[in-house]
Amino acid sequence: MKYSTIIFFAALLSFPRLAAAEYSPVSTDAQMPEKNIVDRSVLEGQYGPKGIEAQKKKDRDAQTLRKIEKSLNAVRSLKADFVQRAPDGSVAEGILYLERPGKLRFDFGDDAPFLVVSNGSLLTFVDYDVKQVSRWPIKKTPLGILVDEEIKFDGSVEVPDIIRFAGLIKVPVIDPKRQEYGYIILIFEESTMELRAWEIVDAQGYTTRVALLNPEYNVEIDGKNFKFKDPRPNRHGPRGR
Repeated sequence: MKYSTIIFFAALLSFPRLAAAEYSPVSTDAQMPEKNIVDRSVLEGQYGPKGIEAQKKKDRDAQTLRKIEKSLNAVRSLKADFVQRAPDGSVAEGILYLERPGKLRFDFGDDAPFLVVSNGSLLTFVDYDVKQVSRWPIKKTPLGILVDEEIKFDGSVEVPDIIRFAGLIKVPVIDPKRQEYGYIILIFEESTMELRAWEIVDAQGYTTRVALLNPEYNVEIDGKNFKFKDPRPNRHGPRGR
Protein backbone atom coordinates (compact mmCIF):
# COMPACT_ATOMS: atom_id res chain seq x y z
CA MET A 1 0.00 0.00 0.00
CA LYS A 2 1.25 3.49 -0.83
CA TYR A 3 0.48 6.70 1.05
CA SER A 4 -2.42 8.44 -0.81
CA THR A 5 -2.45 11.62 -0.02
CA ILE A 6 -14.33 28.37 0.66
CA ILE A 7 -24.19 39.83 0.39
CA PHE A 8 -23.65 42.80 1.02
CA PHE A 9 -26.53 43.64 -1.36
CA ALA A 10 -25.20 46.71 -3.16
CA ALA A 11 -28.39 47.74 -4.92
CA LEU A 12 -28.60 51.48 -4.59
CA LEU A 13 -32.27 52.34 -4.36
CA SER A 14 -31.77 55.66 -6.06
CA PHE A 15 -35.26 56.67 -7.08
CA PRO A 16 -34.60 59.66 -9.36
CA ARG A 17 -36.17 62.91 -8.31
CA LEU A 18 -37.56 65.25 -10.92
CA ALA A 19 -35.73 68.53 -10.80
CA ALA A 20 -37.13 71.62 -12.51
CA ALA A 21 -33.79 72.24 -14.16
CA GLU A 22 -33.80 68.77 -15.68
CA TYR A 23 -37.43 68.32 -16.52
CA SER A 24 -40.17 70.74 -17.47
CA PRO A 25 -43.70 69.55 -18.26
CA VAL A 26 -43.94 72.09 -21.08
CA SER A 27 -40.84 70.79 -22.81
CA THR A 28 -41.55 68.16 -25.42
CA ASP A 29 -37.86 67.28 -25.57
CA ALA A 30 -37.57 66.44 -21.91
CA GLN A 31 -37.12 62.78 -21.08
CA MET A 32 -38.66 61.11 -18.08
CA PRO A 33 -35.90 59.57 -15.97
CA GLU A 34 -35.94 55.77 -15.93
CA LYS A 35 -37.24 54.10 -12.81
CA ASN A 36 -35.00 51.62 -11.05
CA ILE A 37 -36.80 48.31 -10.95
CA VAL A 38 -35.90 46.36 -7.84
CA ASP A 39 -35.92 42.58 -8.08
CA ARG A 40 -38.22 41.59 -5.23
CA SER A 41 -36.80 38.10 -5.13
CA VAL A 42 -33.31 39.48 -4.47
CA LEU A 43 -34.57 41.58 -1.60
CA GLU A 44 -36.48 38.67 -0.14
CA GLY A 45 -33.41 36.48 -0.52
CA GLN A 46 -31.33 38.88 1.53
CA TYR A 47 -33.80 40.21 4.05
CA GLY A 48 -36.34 37.38 4.15
CA PRO A 49 -36.18 34.32 6.38
CA LYS A 50 -33.70 32.50 4.12
CA GLY A 51 -31.38 35.48 3.96
CA ILE A 52 -31.47 35.95 7.71
CA GLU A 53 -30.72 32.27 8.30
CA ALA A 54 -27.85 32.40 5.80
CA GLN A 55 -26.34 35.37 7.64
CA LYS A 56 -26.72 33.59 10.97
CA LYS A 57 -24.87 30.56 9.56
CA LYS A 58 -22.14 32.79 8.17
CA ASP A 59 -21.66 34.46 11.56
CA ARG A 60 -21.72 31.13 13.35
CA ASP A 61 -19.18 29.62 10.96
CA ALA A 62 -16.84 32.61 11.41
CA GLN A 63 -17.04 32.18 15.18
CA THR A 64 -16.37 28.45 14.81
CA LEU A 65 -13.25 29.10 12.72
CA ARG A 66 -11.89 31.47 15.39
CA LYS A 67 -12.39 28.74 18.01
CA ILE A 68 -10.66 26.18 15.81
CA GLU A 69 -7.73 28.53 15.24
CA LYS A 70 -7.37 28.95 19.01
CA SER A 71 -7.56 25.19 19.60
CA LEU A 72 -5.00 24.29 16.92
CA ASN A 73 -2.56 27.05 17.84
CA ALA A 74 -2.56 25.86 21.46
CA VAL A 75 -1.00 22.58 20.27
CA ARG A 76 2.72 22.95 19.70
CA SER A 77 3.38 19.20 19.63
CA LEU A 78 1.30 16.05 19.39
CA LYS A 79 1.79 12.32 19.71
CA ALA A 80 -1.10 10.02 18.83
CA ASP A 81 -1.97 6.61 17.48
CA PHE A 82 -3.57 6.80 14.07
CA VAL A 83 -5.61 4.64 11.75
CA GLN A 84 -5.36 5.39 8.04
CA ARG A 85 -7.89 4.23 5.47
CA ALA A 86 -6.65 4.50 1.89
CA PRO A 87 -8.87 5.06 -1.18
CA ASP A 88 -8.70 1.35 -2.00
CA GLY A 89 -10.11 0.49 1.44
CA SER A 90 -6.86 -0.81 2.89
CA VAL A 91 -6.15 0.11 6.50
CA ALA A 92 -2.83 0.91 8.17
CA GLU A 93 -2.01 1.86 11.73
CA GLY A 94 0.89 3.60 13.38
CA ILE A 95 2.07 6.49 15.52
CA LEU A 96 1.90 10.15 14.52
CA TYR A 97 4.44 12.66 15.77
CA LEU A 98 3.83 16.35 15.11
CA GLU A 99 5.81 19.41 16.14
CA ARG A 100 5.13 22.92 14.89
CA PRO A 101 6.38 24.45 12.82
CA GLY A 102 6.75 22.01 9.98
CA LYS A 103 7.56 18.65 11.54
CA LEU A 104 5.58 15.44 11.03
CA ARG A 105 6.14 11.71 11.14
CA PHE A 106 3.73 8.93 10.22
CA ASP A 107 5.46 5.87 11.63
CA PHE A 108 3.83 2.66 10.33
CA GLY A 109 6.17 0.42 12.33
CA ASP A 110 9.54 -1.19 11.76
CA ASP A 111 8.14 -3.80 9.38
CA ALA A 112 6.45 -1.26 7.09
CA PRO A 113 8.21 -0.75 3.75
CA PHE A 114 7.55 2.98 3.73
CA LEU A 115 7.72 6.10 5.89
CA VAL A 116 6.27 9.62 5.71
CA VAL A 117 8.25 12.31 7.53
CA SER A 118 8.79 16.08 7.44
CA ASN A 119 11.92 17.70 8.85
CA GLY A 120 10.37 21.17 9.14
CA SER A 121 10.47 22.18 5.51
CA LEU A 122 10.26 19.08 3.29
CA LEU A 123 7.66 16.31 3.43
CA THR A 124 9.39 13.09 2.44
CA PHE A 125 7.94 9.77 1.33
CA VAL A 126 10.46 6.97 1.72
CA ASP A 127 9.86 3.68 -0.09
CA TYR A 128 12.29 1.11 1.27
CA ASP A 129 11.13 -1.60 -1.14
CA VAL A 130 12.35 0.23 -4.23
CA LYS A 131 14.88 2.41 -2.39
CA GLN A 132 13.23 5.62 -3.52
CA VAL A 133 12.77 9.02 -1.82
CA SER A 134 10.21 11.62 -2.94
CA ARG A 135 10.00 15.13 -1.47
CA TRP A 136 7.66 18.13 -1.52
CA PRO A 137 7.76 21.44 0.39
CA ILE A 138 5.46 20.78 3.37
CA LYS A 139 3.78 24.19 2.94
CA LYS A 140 2.63 23.21 -0.55
CA THR A 141 0.88 20.05 0.60
CA PRO A 142 -2.59 19.82 2.19
CA LEU A 143 -0.92 18.80 5.47
CA GLY A 144 0.90 22.13 5.63
CA ILE A 145 -1.85 23.91 7.56
CA LEU A 146 -1.49 21.46 10.46
CA VAL A 147 2.12 22.45 11.07
CA ASP A 148 2.14 26.17 10.27
CA GLU A 149 3.87 28.42 12.78
CA GLU A 150 0.51 30.19 13.22
CA ILE A 151 -2.65 28.56 11.90
CA LYS A 152 -5.06 31.10 10.41
CA PHE A 153 -8.12 30.75 8.23
CA ASP A 154 -7.49 33.99 6.39
CA GLY A 155 -7.66 35.09 2.76
CA SER A 156 -4.87 32.73 1.75
CA VAL A 157 -7.14 29.67 2.10
CA GLU A 158 -10.76 28.97 1.29
CA VAL A 159 -13.30 27.28 3.56
CA PRO A 160 -16.25 26.56 1.23
CA ASP A 161 -18.57 25.37 3.98
CA ILE A 162 -18.64 24.03 7.52
CA ILE A 163 -20.61 20.84 7.99
CA ARG A 164 -21.98 19.76 11.37
CA PHE A 165 -23.10 16.21 12.04
CA ALA A 166 -23.23 13.76 14.93
CA GLY A 167 -21.36 16.12 17.27
CA LEU A 168 -18.55 16.64 14.76
CA ILE A 169 -17.51 19.55 12.55
CA LYS A 170 -16.00 19.06 9.09
CA VAL A 171 -13.94 21.96 7.76
CA PRO A 172 -12.62 21.70 4.18
CA VAL A 173 -9.53 23.88 3.70
CA ILE A 174 -8.46 24.68 0.14
CA ASP A 175 -5.38 26.57 -0.98
CA PRO A 176 -6.46 27.99 -4.38
CA LYS A 177 -2.83 28.38 -5.44
CA ARG A 178 -2.00 24.73 -4.86
CA GLN A 179 -5.08 22.76 -5.82
CA GLU A 180 -2.92 20.41 -7.87
CA TYR A 181 -1.86 18.89 -4.54
CA GLY A 182 -5.47 18.33 -3.43
CA TYR A 183 -6.97 19.64 -0.19
CA ILE A 184 -7.64 18.67 3.42
CA ILE A 185 -10.87 18.30 5.39
CA LEU A 186 -10.32 18.77 9.12
CA ILE A 187 -12.71 16.98 11.50
CA PHE A 188 -13.23 18.26 15.05
CA GLU A 189 -15.22 17.28 18.12
CA GLU A 190 -17.74 20.16 18.30
CA SER A 191 -17.96 20.25 22.10
CA THR A 192 -14.20 20.55 22.63
CA MET A 193 -12.91 21.73 19.24
CA GLU A 194 -10.27 18.99 19.40
CA LEU A 195 -8.94 17.61 16.13
CA ARG A 196 -10.17 14.03 15.74
CA ALA A 197 -9.38 13.18 12.13
CA TRP A 198 -8.76 14.55 8.68
CA GLU A 199 -9.32 13.55 5.09
CA ILE A 200 -6.93 14.26 2.24
CA VAL A 201 -8.66 14.59 -1.13
CA ASP A 202 -6.14 14.36 -3.94
CA ALA A 203 -6.31 16.02 -7.36
CA GLN A 204 -8.14 12.99 -8.79
CA GLY A 205 -10.77 13.09 -6.03
CA TYR A 206 -9.52 10.06 -4.09
CA THR A 207 -9.81 10.35 -0.30
CA THR A 208 -7.44 9.12 2.39
CA ARG A 209 -8.77 9.37 5.96
CA VAL A 210 -6.64 9.52 9.09
CA ALA A 211 -8.26 9.14 12.53
CA LEU A 212 -6.39 10.06 15.71
CA LEU A 213 -6.53 7.97 18.88
CA ASN A 214 -5.12 8.57 22.38
CA PRO A 215 -3.65 12.00 21.58
CA GLU A 216 -1.02 13.52 23.87
CA TYR A 217 -0.63 17.27 23.54
CA ASN A 218 2.43 19.47 24.00
CA VAL A 219 4.73 16.58 24.86
CA GLU A 220 8.45 16.51 24.27
CA ILE A 221 9.32 14.66 21.06
CA ASP A 222 12.79 13.36 20.25
CA GLY A 223 14.20 15.13 17.21
CA LYS A 224 15.29 11.82 15.68
CA ASN A 225 11.64 11.13 14.85
CA PHE A 226 11.86 13.72 12.10
CA LYS A 227 14.86 12.08 10.44
CA PHE A 228 15.13 8.93 8.36
CA LYS A 229 17.62 6.45 7.00
CA ASP A 230 18.08 7.12 3.32
CA PRO A 231 17.70 3.84 1.38
CA ARG A 232 19.27 5.11 -1.83
CA PRO A 233 22.67 3.67 -2.77
CA ASN A 234 25.69 5.63 -1.56
CA ARG A 235 23.49 7.71 0.73
CA HIS A 236 24.20 7.79 4.43
CA GLY A 237 21.35 9.70 6.00
CA PRO A 238 20.82 9.78 9.77
CA ARG A 239 19.28 6.70 11.26
CA GLY A 240 15.61 7.44 11.91
CA ARG A 241 13.63 4.44 10.77
